[in-house]
Amino acid sequence: MTVFSTKQGQLLGKKDPGFQAVLGIPYAAPPVGELRFRPPKEPVAWDGVRDGRIFGAASLQPSTEYALGHGSEDCLYLNVYKPADPVGPEPLPVMVWMHGGGFVNGSGNAFFGGALAQTARAVIVTVNYRLGPFGWLALPSLATEAEDGNAGNYGLLDNIAALQWVHDNIAAFGGDPGRVTVFGQSAGGEQVLALLASPRAAGLFHRAISMSAPAGITLPELPAAAARITGLLQRMGCEDSGTQLARLRSADAQSLINAARISWDLIAAGGLAFTPTVGGGVLPGQWHDLFRQDNFHHVPVMIGHTKDEGRLFTAIHENNLGRQVTLEDLTERMTSSGVLPEPLVKAVVREYGLETTDDVGSVLSDILTDALWVAGLEKCRAALARETTVYSYQTFDPEAPESHVHAQFSAIGAGHDSDLPALFQWDDFSGEPPRLMAEQHDYAVQLGRYWGQFAATGDPNGAGLPTWRSMNDGYIQYLETGHTGGTRTVPTAEYREQHRFGFWSPVIHPEPGEG
Repeated sequence: MTVFSTKQGQLLGKKDPGFQAVLGIPYAAPPVGELRFRPPKEPVAWDGVRDGRIFGAASLQPSTEYALGHGSEDCLYLNVYKPADPVGPEPLPVMVWMHGGGFVNGSGNAFFGGALAQTARAVIVTVNYRLGPFGWLALPSLATEAEDGNAGNYGLLDNIAALQWVHDNIAAFGGDPGRVTVFGQSAGGEQVLALLASPRAAGLFHRAISMSAPAGITLPELPAAAARITGLLQRMGCEDSGTQLARLRSADAQSLINAARISWDLIAAGGLAFTPTVGGGVLPGQWHDLFRQDNFHHVPVMIGHTKDEGRLFTAIHENNLGRQVTLEDLTERMTSSGVLPEPLVKAVVREYGLETTDDVGSVLSDILTDALWVAGLEKCRAALARETTVYSYQTFDPEAPESHVHAQFSAIGAGHDSDLPALFQWDDFSGEPPRLMAEQHDYAVQLGRYWGQFAATGDPNGAGLPTWRSMNDGYIQYLETGHTGGTRTVPTAEYREQHRFGFWSPVIHPEPGEG
C-alpha cells in the first residue's frame, strides 16, 4: 500500500496487478444545504491518512430506462489510476474522464481506469459531477445570485473544479500537470466541447477528446432552460420566485429527483431534460458559434462517434412502445414535436426512402446518427480545424457487448456507448471485463494506444499503429474490428456522403448564408 500527499491531506491507495488506484478523493466541498445550486467550493482538508481504497458516492440520480437510481447529493469525488510500472523517470500524461448519461445518470466510479492506464500509459482520473436538477437547474432566481447573471452549469463547474484539483495535485501521483487531456463521452463529450469554449477552463487542459457528443442539439438560454422545468417547480410547490430558492434548497434531495420525472426515451421526450445553459461567463454562447468566432482554447482536438449512434435511442423507444417503430410513429413524432417543420419531415421521408423500407427502426437510427451526431460534429470539427489540429474518427464494432439497455426489437450493435467496453476494456454496466473476441481485444488495445498517444503528444500516431491523418488534411479514421474492414484512413468527403451531410448541413447549425 502506498500513501500519496495532496494539498488537502494524505491518501492511502491500493495496488493491484498492473496498476495502482486511489479512490473517493474529494475535489470540492459537499454541495449540500446552502451549497446546493451553487458553484463548487474548495475541498476541506483532513488530518491523518484518508482511506483511498473505496469509492465516494456517485451523484444522486433517478431510475430510468438507462440506469437504476442510486447515489448521494454529497458526490464530488474523483478516482486516480496509474500504471504500477511506469517506464522511465518522466511524469505520465494525464487523462481526465467525464462520463455520459444524458446529464442525469452515470458515474465516474463505473469506469474502471486500471486497464486503460496500462494500455494508454497514462494516469487516468474519473470524475463524479452533479446530475439532473442538482447539476443543471437554471432559473432566473438563481441567476440573481451569480456574478455573471446566469444559472445552471453546476455540473460543468464541478468538472472545472476537478481539473483545478488535477492541476494542483496530480504530480503526487506521477502525472504531468502540463499534459492534461479532457476526454468524455455523450454528455461528457458535450462537456468537453463546452470546456473548449469556456473561459473558466483556460490553462487547465492541453488536449481534448470528445466522444459521441450529440452536437446537433442547440443548448437553451436561461428563459428556455427555465421553461423546461415548470412541471418540476409545480410538483415541488416552488413557483413563487420570492420563496423559490429557500424551498428548493431545503427540499428533500430524493423529492427533487422524483419531481423531475426524467425519462431516457429521448425520442418520446423530444430531447434531453437537462443540459448546459448558454450565456454568462461559464459558457458564453453555443459552442459551435464560439468555435466559428475563434473564441476557444487552441489545443489539439479529437472528435468522433460510433457508426450507428441512434440505434440505442431507437431501442429504448421501441422497448417503451412494446413493438417496432412504424413510419406513422416517426412522422407523427417529428411533426407534433415541432423539432422539424412539416416540409422538412417530408424531405426526410424522401431522402431516406422511408416509404419503401421494411425496417423503419434502422432508418430512424440513421436519421438520428446523421442529424444529431455527424452533422453537428462536422460543423464543430470544421470550425475548430481553422485554428487548431483536429483528428476525426468513427468506430464500428457491430458485435460490441450490449451495455445498459437490452434491445427487444432492433439490435443496438455499433450504437451509442458501443465503444466504451473496448476503450476501457471494462463493462461499466456489469462491472466486469467484457467478453471480447480476439479481434475485438486487438481493436480495444488499438483504441487505448491511440488515445494514450494523443494524450502524450497531441497526435494519435505511434509505433505499430496504422497512420491516422488529420481532418485538416481532409481525412477521417475508421476504427473497426478486423472483419468489418479494420482501421483505415478515409477521405472526409466519402464519410460525409455516407452520412448525408449535404442534406443536413443547411439544417443543423447553418453558417451565415447557408440554409
